[in-house]
Amino acid sequence: MNGSQRQRAWRQPANVPARRVVSPAVYRRRRIVTAACALTLVALAVGVPIWATGGNHPVGSDQAARARGATRPAGAGAIDADKRAVVPGPKPVFSWPKVGEAAVAVRGVGPVGRSPRQRPVPIASLTKMMTALVVLHDHPLVPGESGPRVRVIPADVATWEAEAVAGDSTVKVVAGETLSEYQLLEALLVPSGDNIADVLATWDAGSVRRFVEKMNTMAEAIGLASTHYADASGLNAASTSTAADQARLAADLMGNTVIRAIVRIRHLAFPVAKSLWNANPALGTDGIIGVKSGWTLAANGCLVAAAFRTVRHHGVLVVSVVLGQPGGLWNAAVVDEDLLNVTTSALVAYRVARAGAKVATLALPKDAGDVVLVAPRQPSFAAAWRGLKLTERISEDSGLSLSALATERVGSVVAEMRVVAPWGVIARFPLRLDLVRETPSRPTGSVE
Repeated sequence: MNGSQRQRAWRQPANVPARRVVSPAVYRRRRIVTAACALTLVALAVGVPIWATGGNHPVGSDQAARARGATRPAGAGAIDADKRAVVPGPKPVFSWPKVGEAAVAVRGVGPVGRSPRQRPVPIASLTKMMTALVVLHDHPLVPGESGPRVRVIPADVATWEAEAVAGDSTVKVVAGETLSEYQLLEALLVPSGDNIADVLATWDAGSVRRFVEKMNTMAEAIGLASTHYADASGLNAASTSTAADQARLAADLMGNTVIRAIVRIRHLAFPVAKSLWNANPALGTDGIIGVKSGWTLAANGCLVAAAFRTVRHHGVLVVSVVLGQPGGLWNAAVVDEDLLNVTTSALVAYRVARAGAKVATLALPKDAGDVVLVAPRQPSFAAAWRGLKLTERISEDSGLSLSALATERVGSVVAEMRVVAPWGVIARFPLRLDLVRETPSRPTGSVE
């Protein structure tokens, strides 16, 4: 996006007593297989939920198959197999843009929806989200840190001059000046400095080419199957992706507190360039706090917007992405805002379990009682959306050892409940050991 276009876009308004379990031999003859209530939200980190990308067991995994095929001794009782659940209510209905593509996701939960017929297309300066992610992966910062200082060399000045003449989005630099990593990230993400992307790439990897290799390695590692980078800035039309991939990337990126602080800056005072303005036209509208804009002739208007929404007193970050929008960034902003509103209206507080609710039972022989697994001591609520299909499962690999269970005290955490969406585990919470004679009933999930 060139300077005059960026300026016009920005100006638009915008928690049991000790007791041992008996008859350990019984447990060695059994497998615990079950699931419990519904969905829970991954805890917030600095007010933001964390996207679950590692250790996921998708529905239909070998673990689940072994569990469903397990047999139990006669009279020993049994636990239900995996439970299926659907968050009550109709699925959200989106008005997808007629041109280009779009996607919406909730950080910590997953993708809410995407427009049909997605294909990799040029993404312009949205490329800089991956540039920032790789830099912070290699050179982490915490709030308040400025990081290493980088000296501007004559080649950096030459890049700036050439791109400025071409009408690209640039930030003025002079040879010999030093800028901190934090300052460079500001210049990368606020006014979208194309030349700053190259400065960061060369500083991090020694050359832009080697840095781009890192970008593609990172994209593959986090599951962006339809994304390919050809440069660090997005000027190259061969840097392509889909809206769905960019929504996932933005959700990952917004888990970084440093990034969250930068992308919501409206105006930036900079050493040489003096005054820099944020190129995101949606910033500040209806709680939108970022994330990145981009425009080139090949990509048209590309915009990632993010906003916190409240679901039962918990902040949930919703991310919307639009690509290939005609009419510039302002039209892209209108589409993004509508997608955020539809997603917000579909979000509900879904009760996973009451405090201390009994969620799974093993009946002991000869009326010895029941081994019971109970939910946490606080009610479990989750942010979800209507119509979301879930599988509820007790993990076999979260520290629960049947041969050692008899040595565990009542109240000990012995298992983990996992809630699985079609794309993998999206939530988990601990289960504690209990021993009772009654047969507990399983609570039903509800929306509140």
